[in-house]
Amino acid sequence: MLKELKSIVLLPILFLVLTSLQADDTNITQEDHEVSFRVMPIVSSNPTSGTGAGAAGMMIYKVDKDSSPSQTIVTGQYTNTKSYSAFAVNKMFFGSDDFQSNTVVGMLYNNSEIDLGEYVPATFNVDPNAHFDVTIYMIAQQFLYQIKEDVYVGGQLFYINQTFNPQNLTGAAFILANGIKDSSRLGYGATYAYDTRSKTEKFYPREAVWMTLTANDFPAVWGSSDHYYNVLLNARDYIKGFKDDDVIATQLFGQYSSEETPDGALAALGSRSILRGFVIGQYKARNMIAIQSEYRYQITNTAFRLAAFAGYANLSGGSKGTGPTANRDRDNGNYVSGGVGVRYTIQEKQGVDYRVDFATTSTHDHAIYANINQAF
Repeated sequence: MLKELKSIVLLPILFLVLTSLQADDTNITQEDHEVSFRVMPIVSSNPTSGTGAGAAGMMIYKVDKDSSPSQTIVTGQYTNTKSYSAFAVNKMFFGSDDFQSNTVVGMLYNNSEIDLGEYVPATFNVDPNAHFDVTIYMIAQQFLYQIKEDVYVGGQLFYINQTFNPQNLTGAAFILANGIKDSSRLGYGATYAYDTRSKTEKFYPREAVWMTLTANDFPAVWGSSDHYYNVLLNARDYIKGFKDDDVIATQLFGQYSSEETPDGALAALGSRSILRGFVIGQYKARNMIAIQSEYRYQITNTAFRLAAFAGYANLSGGSKGTGPTANRDRDNGNYVSGGVGVRYTIQEKQGVDYRVDFATTSTHDHAIYANINQAF
């Protein structure tokens, strides 16, 4: 508890230090195309991957003068559990916004530790903590085409490679009981999107609706040990708050996954910023329904905003695991999280924020995040 209280006290100090370290604005104007660069520190802290720090580089650019600004972000981070990650994300608009391209390339190495004390009898005389590491490589590419105003259709391809390595007997038992296997899989999907965000508010919408409905398929013949599929709904609504400069953002997220979905593809709390505060990958199941809302308060005549957020999620369907330490039905149920944060505008023209959040959960987990862009 003392450790968590220290995190709360240090949060505002940490934010001020990090924002003071941001790189000077760099803007390059070429004809009608303006390019902006920023470099910011990032931090995170949670019970599984530990406390880590790194850097994020961002570039805002325009492919053509009649399209919305595009954004590239490259991040890298290392934690005190000897875990590390590196990701590059490119969101591009072109052809007067008739086309969208979304690309993700990344890798993650995580030393995991999960407390299984309540499931491991003391008479077994073994470490109740499951220690194992996971390595993930992924690449995903999505293209969307505007078929009429605000309506897009398209598809995506993605490749994911996951390997798991137990570091103690409990970790090996946990991996076996949960049906976790190394996998290398290739998938494809189709997406329908409805997006009313204006060209000047792609990164900080004030009054808009943005919804995507995606169906993905992973054929066994393409590398998956079993054929599986999933359907995802991600709907976000943005309205003005009590002041015209404030924003109330609400997100509804749902995922349905087929019976043979492997552990690494289950709906997981914490991932996609769904219910911040939960350890990513600790609570997961085949199906999820979640709703969360955030109030973004603009401090008048400054580059700072304050945020307060809360969310609820239900997990159901279990997973493929069996045995006393299995995840099969253990994670089914209701979850809640909430927290507060500070925002600092690092690119005023497009409303790009650098954010620091502190979140706490109904399972008594706590986490700190510092990164670029809104959570949703």
